[in-house]
Amino acid sequence: VCHDCHHEQGTKEYNELIDGMKQAAKNIAMCTDYFCIACNTLHKVQPEVEKHLAEEKISAQFISIVDTVSLYCKENNVKNLVVLGSKLTTDVHGESPYAPLSSIVKLIELPGEVRDMQQKALELIKTKGPENKEVQDLFQSIVDSFDGENVLLGCTEFPLMRPKTSKKLIDPTQLLADRLVHLSWGLHENVKGGSDMATPDDGR
Repeated sequence: VCHDCHHEQGTKEYNELIDGMKQAAKNIAMCTDYFCIACNTLHKVQPEVEKHLAEEKISAQFISIVDTVSLYCKENNVKNLVVLGSKLTTDVHGESPYAPLSSIVKLIELPGEVRDMQQKALELIKTKGPENKEVQDLFQSIVDSFDGENVLLGCTEFPLMRPKTSKKLIDPTQLLADRLVHLSWGLHENVKGGSDMATPDDGR
């Protein structure tokens, strides 16, 4: 499904994706108060999902991973951010679901070859697993290839990797899960902490 997001709006494939997402949202909303999309790239369709919920007067609340990262950046005073992920997700000054974050944080755009390397890494993680040495070496080279203090692991496969780095690796899926737990318990929203994947000390 994630790959369907790369189709242009208005095409048959894109419209089929939107219809499927609308139906899924409607079905899920009947049995829950909150729901999310556990995929960064699929948040390209967030506006259509939110519009559909409003039009159908669906009370269940869609909790966006993009909005959650936005809250994290604001609460933790994040000034710059490198977004890792699929080719679409890393298009931070274009079609990326994270492009709107440019209003609150400086999004560092990576060179095309580094974005291509990430797409290859995603495919290798799925086929060979995160423990594979080729996969580990490739991901390490990706993390080492750019400057940037804060790195968003904008694909659900990437938090499985443990590169050695002093950069702050932020897992948006963990942030989303924490936020949903707080909401389900009726607690005040808090997306601070609990998401760092690496520190200068342990290098995990």
